[in-house]
Amino acid sequence: MSTYLTQNDVANFGHEVIDFAQRSAMQAVAPHLEELGRQNAELRHHLARTAKHTIDQALDSAVPNWRQVNEHPLWLQWLKELDPYSRVMRQRLLDEAVERGDATRVIAFFRGFLGEAAWRQGAANQQSARQAATGKPIYTRPQITEMARRRQKGLIDDAAWRRWEYELCRASKEGRVVGALSLDDGLPVTR
Repeated sequence: MSTYLTQNDVANFGHEVIDFAQRSAMQAVAPHLEELGRQNAELRHHLARTAKHTIDQALDSAVPNWRQVNEHPLWLQWLKELDPYSRVMRQRLLDEAVERGDATRVIAFFRGFLGEAAWRQGAANQQSARQAATGKPIYTRPQITEMARRRQKGLIDDAAWRRWEYELCRASKEGRVVGALSLDDGLPVTR
């Protein structure tokens, strides 16, 4: 904060005169400051409404069912999860995008969720179909990761781990691993 009064001013006029001058100045400008504060709050409110309207219009165009998605329990759960890249809760990132009026980013959240939901649904459908056709269990990458995590924690003994490895190799060879990585290019296999 800038200081306009000097020690010399205080010495020349005294504390009482300076205090009187400051109070008089505040009394003179206070109504103007209050009006500016009110106008600023009104402008902020108007900008927030405009930004929300703009985001809603962009969502209507890009993700027509976004209102239904916005109330779906899976969406709400998905928003509670950490973003895999930033390691920040998705809800916080979405709130920041809305606050900034960044419609493109808000749309990306909805599309990301819908794409992930579609992939999960497709994987579940594939898994059910394969299991029904073969009668053998189908494994997903998250299940495999969880088994490896349990092994690292010492929750799976050597004999059980060998059986799991054998079953996993057989399942992979038989195409019973959803989202398995191709040995050719390292991308998930889509069968």
